[in-house]
Amino acid sequence: MKRFQNSNKTLNVFSLFIHGCFLFSFLLLQACNNAKAISIDASSSAIGALLSDGNFGIFGNFGDPGGTSPAATSAVNISLSGYVNVTSNDLNLTLSDSTDSTTQTLTLTADGSYAFSTELTDGDSYSISLGTYTQGQTCSISTNASGTAGTTGTATIVCERQLAIAAGWKSNSGTPALRLFGVDHSGPYSITKNFAVTVGGAPSSVDPELVWNGTNYLLVWKSADTTIKGQYYDISLTAVGSTFTIYTGAGVTIGKVSAAYNPSGEFAVVWTETASIRAAKYQRINASTGALVGTATTIVSSTSTSYSNADVVWNGSSYTTAFRQKTSSDAYSLTAFSFSTGSATSVKTYTATNGTDSLVLDYPSLLMQGTNTWLFYSQTNTDGSGNVNSSTLKSSKNFQTTPATMITETNPYGCDPVNSSGDQYMIPSVAIANSTTLLLSYDSFCADMGVYNEVSDLPVTIASGTGIAGSVTNYSYSQITTGSTMGSSITCRTTTCFMSVGDEYADFIYLFDPDFTGGDNATKNVYSDSSGGIESPVTVIQ
Repeated sequence: MKRFQNSNKTLNVFSLFIHGCFLFSFLLLQACNNAKAISIDASSSAIGALLSDGNFGIFGNFGDPGGTSPAATSAVNISLSGYVNVTSNDLNLTLSDSTDSTTQTLTLTADGSYAFSTELTDGDSYSISLGTYTQGQTCSISTNASGTAGTTGTATIVCERQLAIAAGWKSNSGTPALRLFGVDHSGPYSITKNFAVTVGGAPSSVDPELVWNGTNYLLVWKSADTTIKGQYYDISLTAVGSTFTIYTGAGVTIGKVSAAYNPSGEFAVVWTETASIRAAKYQRINASTGALVGTATTIVSSTSTSYSNADVVWNGSSYTTAFRQKTSSDAYSLTAFSFSTGSATSVKTYTATNGTDSLVLDYPSLLMQGTNTWLFYSQTNTDGSGNVNSSTLKSSKNFQTTPATMITETNPYGCDPVNSSGDQYMIPSVAIANSTTLLLSYDSFCADMGVYNEVSDLPVTIASGTGIAGSVTNYSYSQITTGSTMGSSITCRTTTCFMSVGDEYADFIYLFDPDFTGGDNATKNVYSDSSGGIESPVTVIQ
């Protein structure tokens, strides 16, 4: 073998086989088995040429006739939050690459971070579109619905549950009615669901309750004065399973029914009843099947004291319930208990007097806000001689010793119960508006020679628990020019709050749209029944 060498440089020798082709020594090809070997110095321009040739063997882009590096690519990422999935109704996305006219799809079943399976060439323009998804919620691409691959950040999809309203009333002929409504509040408002629920009997009042647990709604109502029924619905207000019986009591008359969800997988339903033995009771049920958990348990009972208008919440470790008490001597109080399983424990009892009068404390509304337990209730005031002259809305944060006064109404709109042996009270409902404010709605009832009903709201400062964060907004007279609205309920979403209410005079179910400080934005007619009539309506909005 002949050597070519440069005495000024270290010899680095490569062996090549030459037979009409060039290959490195570790490549064995039968076509070159007769080649002669030569040695070439590593500094040789021949080696440099071989190494710099982008199309040669393993040192180049093998098979790339253009001699260029592959184009960089980037993933198109997705973030999904707030989505509630129902089987076979996943959220579907389509990615359209307008640069190379290709599309691809992505199916999502739950909140999380995702990416389309095929990356796009950097610099390509693209857009993302929403397809079908589980109804009962509104989903939108809030950021980066379109952009440039390699530059644009994660596309953010946010879903928000639509409104659900349960409404119960009696027709002009006394027939009980119960309906469920779905409302898309993303604007303009539209009624997505409107259907009747079979009451199953002839109760004196249906008294519906509606609770959301993050997956399903629980609807509870009285099918008779002796019986409480329940039914689960998914987020799209499609029935899940069949109607089930929660409680039946022999010879009793059941009052208002309330329910609360415990994240351990159960609901507690609380009610009051009158019979020879009067009582407040609760029943726990399985949050998936409705099966009874344990038996109906008595919170408190008496042969002389009556109980009414119970409400209940889950406080993070136990249930808290509150209801009105009235003794046989007309001494009134508002009392609260806690329970998990078994016997209940007394938490707090409030009373109020003026002269010899025991003031009526009634219509408790409970709310959990963080670690705070809020209680709002009505106090009917007198002149000290048995004559009703005003009503006050009271609040208690964490069962404080002295409840705060939110607002007092005296003879609203000329209603004068003190001179007509009438009555006056407020029925509250409360929701969390934002991190600093609660929004409190209430029905104001005043009766003298006639009856006046107003629905109003006011913002409450969370930090103090005693301050009104804005002005009172009245709806009935100013918005719909009627004085027969009642049965209101309130809930809030990301940017605004919503109130449902019934109107006896116009035979309507309405939806009001207050902002976080109580100002009215819109009024929506949800349902009307001018032929059958809507009497004594009660609504619950979630």
